[in-house]
Amino acid sequence: MAASKRPPLLTAFQILLLLSGWAVAVALGLRHWNTPRHLPVAPPAQAAPEIVTATPPEGKFERIFREWTEDPKVAGALIGFCLLDEDGGTVFASPLAASALCPASALKTVTTGAAFGLLGPDFRFETTLAGTGALDAAGNLEGDLVLVGGGDPTFSLDDLAALADAAIASGLKAVKGRVWVDASVFPHDPTNEQWNWGDIGNAYGAGAFGLNLNHNRMEVHFGAGTQPGDPVKILASGPVARDTRWENHVVTAAPGGGDEVVIYSEPYGRRITLRGSVPADVPDFPIYGAIPDPPALAAETLRAHLEAAGIKFGDAPGPFTQSEPTTLAHHPSAPLAEIIDHLHKVSDNLEAQCLFITIGLRQNTAPAEAVRQYWEKAGVSFAGLRLLDGSGLARANMIRPIDLARVNLAARRGPHGQRFFESLTKYADGAARGKIGGMSGVKTQVGFVHTAAGRDLTFALMANGLPVDRSFWTRLDALLKTVRDTEL
Repeated sequence: MAASKRPPLLTAFQILLLLSGWAVAVALGLRHWNTPRHLPVAPPAQAAPEIVTATPPEGKFERIFREWTEDPKVAGALIGFCLLDEDGGTVFASPLAASALCPASALKTVTTGAAFGLLGPDFRFETTLAGTGALDAAGNLEGDLVLVGGGDPTFSLDDLAALADAAIASGLKAVKGRVWVDASVFPHDPTNEQWNWGDIGNAYGAGAFGLNLNHNRMEVHFGAGTQPGDPVKILASGPVARDTRWENHVVTAAPGGGDEVVIYSEPYGRRITLRGSVPADVPDFPIYGAIPDPPALAAETLRAHLEAAGIKFGDAPGPFTQSEPTTLAHHPSAPLAEIIDHLHKVSDNLEAQCLFITIGLRQNTAPAEAVRQYWEKAGVSFAGLRLLDGSGLARANMIRPIDLARVNLAARRGPHGQRFFESLTKYADGAARGKIGGMSGVKTQVGFVHTAAGRDLTFALMANGLPVDRSFWTRLDALLKTVRDTEL
């Protein structure tokens, strides 16, 4: 019997192929079954058409400013620049012209412009020498002798001597009580809490007292050694109160250097610390520091001058018989306009701060608020303003370049605008007038430039985050000359 034929067995590979094909077919069927039959299949997506925008043409001043800031020496710095026309319209404003930056001493124009408007160009500070009691026919003063400060930043040792001589000429022979100074016209703390500790002991950081003396500035003369690292001797110092102590840590540096001394002291203090170095090739090297306690120095100096002239003091502690105070002499300062001439020329921090505080006193409000209100009434709308002092010494002061320019334009258009304008320093071969400001990393200038076409533009340039580069002012002068020669 013949064996029946059996179908050949499938290999495992063939079985796998069959199963895979069945799975694909099922999947495709399900996809087809799940696709809504009433919706057409979407065509392949096409790329969106490219939108081409035209770059607006670069303006003349935009190009000038761009090219000026392409210098590697200002790379990374924050720089705001703006130009205003005669009516305050914006001729040009860089993006950072609307951002608050540190102004340094250019902030002084915010103070001086307000001083012209609120105090007037003829305002004078008054310092008075008076007795707390009556002066009898024999020249005896029944009471204390009091030097009453008026906040005058320009009051000097010579002025103090003149007051003493005037009191002697009025018949003063003897004082039953003592000599003291009344500096209460200003706040007791003469410095701003935002000023750096390394600034306030140096001449430019002197505090503003109700009684100031010699710009609250003293001199120290050093005699260097012969080799770097040698100790340095103090050859002369003063004037300061007689019980002041000195701590000298200054050393000799290599020849050819400059003043690397930092002076540390505190208001009303009796210790002055000196650190740093002076060059070996200068036998008498002077530096300038802040007098820590001008009222005390003034009282000592006044008494010494009077005693040298034969005036006797009883040093009675009082109280004395009540009577009307006796004015023996008074000293008016120069007019405010002349003080501002000097203030702008040398960027005097003390003078600016005394004006700032006096504005507040006269307006019976905080100085910063009085100054802000004055400019807002003049039409300046501030944004980001932080006004901490009147001099710009505080690094936390902030103002936008556009607002600084508007303040200066308002000052020029104010009641004493021409006098304010004349107090500013000339730049760019006489085509510009302005006020500069500088501290480490900060350079600013604000003012006015007269163009070759006869236009008068107000400008402000503020740069923060700059490297140390002494050529900055030369480059800024060149920028102003370019603005002068460019047609609007």
